Amino acid sequence: MNIDELISGAALLGIDLSPGQIEQFRLYLEELQRWNKTYSLTTISDPLGIIHKHFLDSLNYVTELAPGAETLDLGTGPGFPGLPLAIVQPQNHFVLVDGRRKKTLFLDFVCQKLGLKNVEIIHLHLSQGNAREVFEQRFSVVVTRAVAVMRDVVPVADAVLQSRGTLLFSDAHPDRNAIELELKRWPELRLEKLKKTKLPGRAPVVYLGTIRKK
Repeated sequence: MNIDELISGAALLGIDLSPGQIEQFRLYLEELQRWNKTYSLTTISDPLGIIHKHFLDSLNYVTELAPGAETLDLGTGPGFPGLPLAIVQPQNHFVLVDGRRKKTLFLDFVCQKLGLKNVEIIHLHLSQGNAREVFEQRFSVVVTRAVAVMRDVVPVADAVLQSRGTLLFSDAHPDRNAIELELKRWPELRLEKLKKTKLPGRAPVVYLGTIRKK
């Protein structure tokens, strides 16, 4: 693993990785590549690509996560953005949800190998129909990276976010007007900001969006 790329990228976000955290990222990368050969967990397989387009892209969310936040990662896949965030924010609790069994099996394994005690993995197709029943209004933050925000995530966020909670999402080409128009269907939610991230991540320019619940 190109440790310098990970360390310098994290530093740009104000994260000083400890030797233990660097080792956790190394193990995560190693296992992701190993499992990917059999289970096709991600289309990005080279180490540098994983560091930039998965690890550091996930860490872009750090600037909007308060200490102690109870965070739901919806559609986490092989752990993004939730698992890198859990590594660097051990004081926060993360619930990672995905409907694909091979990905939650991988996450169960890798969390045990990394010794992460602040992560809960749930195999579930979480939707507007079952979100309130499963979680009620439990979370202060919902994060998502690779699913349809307005179609799949906003209805769930409306159901599970506490008052003043936030939905954080990333987008290379966000359309503020389109987002605000869609949010009219959800009167409790409003688009608070679209902020260019410090690291490019999956695209040359990536924006971090914040939708807040009243």
